[in-house]
Amino acid sequence: MTMPQYPGSPQDTSPQQQWASPHGQQHDYPDAGTTTAWAPVSAGKTGNPILLAATVALAVFVVLGFGGYAVYDQFIREDSGVAACKAMAAGKKMDGSPKTTGGDTTADKKMTESEYRKARAIFEDSRYEKLREHGTAIVDVAWQMQGLDDDSGMAGLAFMGPLGTHLSGLQSACADQGVIVDLSVK
Repeated sequence: MTMPQYPGSPQDTSPQQQWASPHGQQHDYPDAGTTTAWAPVSAGKTGNPILLAATVALAVFVVLGFGGYAVYDQFIREDSGVAACKAMAAGKKMDGSPKTTGGDTTADKKMTESEYRKARAIFEDSRYEKLREHGTAIVDVAWQMQGLDDDSGMAGLAFMGPLGTHLSGLQSACADQGVIVDLSVK
């Protein structure tokens, strides 16, 4: 049985030939003396299997990590704005702490800058646009109003429009999430 002879193979004893590419260029076949023996090429072998396994494991870890966090964030963890609605419906502060009672001092009425930032962050972190919009606005209006002096009653009238708008907006936003809140000013 004779092996087929391919141009440029080690078995090829014919003189050097040329072939034409589809574009019409002439090319020489490789010289048998300068080429190595023909060996089958393993298809699909990519190198180090440990590197491939590590890359696949990392990709799976990243996908599962982000997917797990998304499930936790959307379905397991309670939204901070909804939690604030529930706390207010239960007669507590929006952070869930009990309202201060007794004493009618100025320290009981005014919030500190730290408290303002925490209260605002509760609504800023909400997934729901209306809770973010009206919740942060209520906190901002309350923060601005507490800066008014007792003698500036007329200046306080400027806050009544935004206060009413955002109070009713926050009530509606809470109701959209299934929480009925009575935010009437007492």
